[in-house]
Amino acid sequence: MSRHPSETILSSGLTRLLVWGVPLSIAALVFPSPKDEGLLAYALAHLTIVQLLTMQFTISNARHIEADWFLGSRRTFLARSGALIAASVGFAALLTLATSAAARYDVSLQFLQLLSSLDIAWVVAALYLGTVRLWGRSAATIFASLLVAACVWSIAAYLQVVGFGPNGQWVVNGSQMMRIVLPADLAAAIVSLSVLFAAARVTDQPTEQPSPQS
Repeated sequence: MSRHPSETILSSGLTRLLVWGVPLSIAALVFPSPKDEGLLAYALAHLTIVQLLTMQFTISNARHIEADWFLGSRRTFLARSGALIAASVGFAALLTLATSAAARYDVSLQFLQLLSSLDIAWVVAALYLGTVRLWGRSAATIFASLLVAACVWSIAAYLQVVGFGPNGQWVVNGSQMMRIVLPADLAAAIVSLSVLFAAARVTDQPTEQPSPQS
């Protein structure tokens, strides 16, 4: 008896957390985050690695949304895509939490890494799943990679402006968040959701049945 696609996705996530998360956590324990000017580069590299691994998780499981599940829904593509997006966000969260703790960030910076990771993971997964349905895997991989780079860049721009606290804390600056981070987040969300809903409109559109001949 074949497993349900959701079971396969969950199993894949747990396996990849072990295969990728354990070595990354060990590396972070051996080479913890610096508390000087090298912290910015370290945090950004860490965030980028986590997001690229999360994107790979999404890519490797994208085929499962082709299976026949959520059959009772009128929007089966959106339902299946939403399930995989949620799984990708969960994967990113667990990988970020484990590796951030191992890197010995200040607690506030661990929270920033987690928020950033969750925010990036869902828009990248949504963009990939929408694009792969509309224009194929190559285009989806390119667009998703560019979105990862753009989102990490917005975090980098913010951190370069506000810096860190004396012990590597996250410095919360509301005006700079509104000026740098939130516009980038909003733009990423609009683009990703627009592509995903466009793909859903094409995929979930009911086939018009010919009228019976009189």
